Amino acid sequence: MISGLRSIWFWGASVTIVGSLFAASPKGKVADNSDKLKSDYIFMEALRHHERDSDDAYFDLINRAHELDPANSELAFYKGYYGFMISNEDSIAFNDGYNLMKRHFNENPTEFYNNFVYGSINDRIGQSEEALRVWETLDSVYPSKTEVTFKLAEALAASRDSAKVAKSIEVYDRIEKSQGKNIPISTRKIRAFFSTQDTASILNEVKSLLKASPRSVENNVFAGDIYAMFSANDSALYYYNRACDIDSTSGLAYYAKANFYKNTGDSVGYDREVFRALTRESLDLDTKLELMTNYIRALYENPAQQPRIQELFATLIDQHPHEVDIHELYCSYLMAVQDYRQAAEQLGYAIDIDPSHEDRWATLMTLYIQDGDYEKSAEVGEKALRYFPDNATIYHILGADYTQMKNYDEALSAFNTALEKIDPADFEQQSQINSAIGDLFYSKEETDSAFIYYDKAIAIDPDNLLALNNCAYYLAVEGRDLDRAETMSARTIREKPEDATSLDTYAWIMFKKKNYVEAQAYIEKAIANTEELSEELCHHAGDIYFMNGDPKKAVEYWEKALDFEPDNELLKRKVKHKTYFYE
Repeated sequence: MISGLRSIWFWGASVTIVGSLFAASPKGKVADNSDKLKSDYIFMEALRHHERDSDDAYFDLINRAHELDPANSELAFYKGYYGFMISNEDSIAFNDGYNLMKRHFNENPTEFYNNFVYGSINDRIGQSEEALRVWETLDSVYPSKTEVTFKLAEALAASRDSAKVAKSIEVYDRIEKSQGKNIPISTRKIRAFFSTQDTASILNEVKSLLKASPRSVENNVFAGDIYAMFSANDSALYYYNRACDIDSTSGLAYYAKANFYKNTGDSVGYDREVFRALTRESLDLDTKLELMTNYIRALYENPAQQPRIQELFATLIDQHPHEVDIHELYCSYLMAVQDYRQAAEQLGYAIDIDPSHEDRWATLMTLYIQDGDYEKSAEVGEKALRYFPDNATIYHILGADYTQMKNYDEALSAFNTALEKIDPADFEQQSQINSAIGDLFYSKEETDSAFIYYDKAIAIDPDNLLALNNCAYYLAVEGRDLDRAETMSARTIREKPEDATSLDTYAWIMFKKKNYVEAQAYIEKAIANTEELSEELCHHAGDIYFMNGDPKKAVEYWEKALDFEPDNELLKRKVKHKTYFYE
């Protein structure tokens, strides 16, 4: 006979099995001693393969061990358990495996570990009566094992039968005698009472819990939660206030009170209690982050709340200066309100604390780009490459920075390095980089090279709307292949019908094709869909209105364009002479 420590896997968790492998009742063929010894050896080999995650070899060896000693019900359990777990939708394998485990329980009802697994499986697959049979049996043999006692109580309560629910309460009472009155057990009892809609017993359980520890903040908050569940708001608020009175530093009490006000629609009370909860150092960080996230989500669009939100973040950072999650959450909020400079500052703090996340560096670079600080973005990118020298995205963004800074040679080098390091299967980013190189060459006034790269970008990814739009626009500016430009631009508008840049491009193509009425319709739609006017948009609008016989409106838009570029000589002439000039 071999006794020892063995391990099986149950629903992804390791369960340790202790006991004698061969303490089984005979069933079927009785193996002779030679076969038992072989079975013993093969089983040990199976366990060795199991530890190495060689599942196929493990199962083959378990099957062989079971063939040599079919009377051993514990071997049958192992075979059945593994077959059951890999059965997927094979009902025959499922039932065969289940029956082998059931056989082990029937033949060895007092064996603990495998039968505990079998009982848990029955809970999972909804075999409630069989689960209850297992837990009653094990509880009668191991009354001191609380994990079994809890399983028994839960199985009884799950039946929704009033007699069994009453019995489950008796089992929980038994646990309470050894553990004392506490919220986890009261929660289980209340859940059982809910199954039979016994409201009176639920409230009596709450009172019993409070009587056991009337000065417990947790118990008073729990009582408030239960009364709130029944919409007994006055009673709920009484217990929340009582919890706050017992311990004015309790973050939990104010957190619960804040949620109460939120759920009852009292925005003033919610705002007040959120602030109190977040300023309590006793409230754990994860709860603070959850509360702050919900608070921001509800109020960030209200400009009047921004000072309040920033004050809360200042408090949190003062309490937890080295917590990356707080700085990242603050960064997300600042991005939402379009304060990109401060957002970059907060993300910079997060990177200083933990520089190991590549995505943070790329995000920081784009935040500085959003703020118009290409030099700072490039500085961040150059530093990021010390940590991640093979990151194609960082090289890609660096190329964009250098292009804006007119460092064209450095930009082209960065883009080419990005293309070398990018995943060959990432066609989308390959296309984006080629499109960016096209922009670079157009900035250098090397238009033929620009169109070569735009064409390459579109060939790699025909859905690259930025490449389609830019290529179409520059073709229009150059007065080249306007029909192709119209086709490409029309595609971008179909995909993004409210995008001001795409609408402006199409309007300008129509202008170049002398379709002035259609050009006006699209430039007006572009203006209606833009958040901020630009020199380019206003200049186009002025030209289009002039060609549609509205010089007054044309001058109005030329003047707006001149506000953006006061040194633009062509605009000055148009405004001065109130007429259109080609150059």
